[in-house]
Amino acid sequence: MTTKKCSKCFEVQFLEEFPDRKNAKDNKDSWCRNCYHVSGNKYGNTEIGFLKKKYADIKSRCRIENRKCYFTVEEFLLAFYKHRNIYGMRSAWGPGVDHLDQHLPIKMIHVGEGQKGKKGVAKGTKRIASNLSVDRLDSNMDYTLQNLLFIRFDENARKNSSSYEDCKIQIRIHEERFINMKAI
Repeated sequence: MTTKKCSKCFEVQFLEEFPDRKNAKDNKDSWCRNCYHVSGNKYGNTEIGFLKKKYADIKSRCRIENRKCYFTVEEFLLAFYKHRNIYGMRSAWGPGVDHLDQHLPIKMIHVGEGQKGKKGVAKGTKRIASNLSVDRLDSNMDYTLQNLLFIRFDENARKNSSSYEDCKIQIRIHEERFINMKAI
């Protein structure tokens, strides 16, 4: 088996440990898979890296579900920054901006462990309940800035068993977005 030295970690490894790259002399990348994995996790734990991953997830979901995404990554980032200016690092899910103390805090922690599994989540990765989750206010509509909601993963996951209070919150946000026409 042929070996190669990684230009990132400087370890000599078998060629199979390097991703393919068409325009390289040996058709292999200069970094080994492990260095890419470590670098990706480091970038994923930055705010911009986490948000760009969320946007990529939305675009992927649109392709799978045959839906449309009507905003660019730049517009998505601006929408999040607008959310952060209004709510801080708290979920939009709650009684409203007059009661931000009752909105739960949001985190952005990327945990990548190995290869992606069936649903695009890395095998062995645990979902973090307090992590940012990007949701559609109305699941029957496509992805628009108006229909976008920045909430926590645990809040998004419990939608199938919504409480009366959850319904009141959803109706309030729906009225803000679609009747009063206030985007995020």
